[in-house]
Amino acid sequence: MTLQPTSTGKRSAAHEHLSVFIGKWHAEGESYAAGPSKENPRGSVETSISDETYEWLPGQFCVIQNWDAKTGVNPFKGTAIMSYDADSGHYISRSYENHGFIRDYATRVEGDTWTLTGETERARIEFTDGGDAQKISWEWRKPGEDWLPLCDRVARRVG
Repeated sequence: MTLQPTSTGKRSAAHEHLSVFIGKWHAEGESYAAGPSKENPRGSVETSISDETYEWLPGQFCVIQNWDAKTGVNPFKGTAIMSYDADSGHYISRSYENHGFIRDYATRVEGDTWTLTGETERARIEFTDGGDAQKISWEWRKPGEDWLPLCDRVARRVG
């Protein structure tokens, strides 16, 4: 596979939109991944807690996110990279998780709300409190099935 460059090398206002994430965050909420079904979409509710750091990579074209989370008693750690591809005119995100998953998301922003959409997961992140809080809702689905709730969390800027 041959990779082609996908950036013009010029930073734009679209790149600057990513700055809303920069900082340290603490998130708490509920995860519904244990045993959901169409009849019981939230399955067994588990507590979800995470500490997350977002920072610019040198050049400020990409934001790197690192998280250390726990859902119930299960650790969930990972790294994601978000950027704006000037050639396509789209935001992109890719995450790498300690469970071996690598996920790509089409990412867009409308006002204070970011959406990430992948094949089997999608998220809505709404910035509130002057940008110091994130209301986060994730959904998931099996191929060809309906979307089900995955987790709902609120993150607060702590640094």
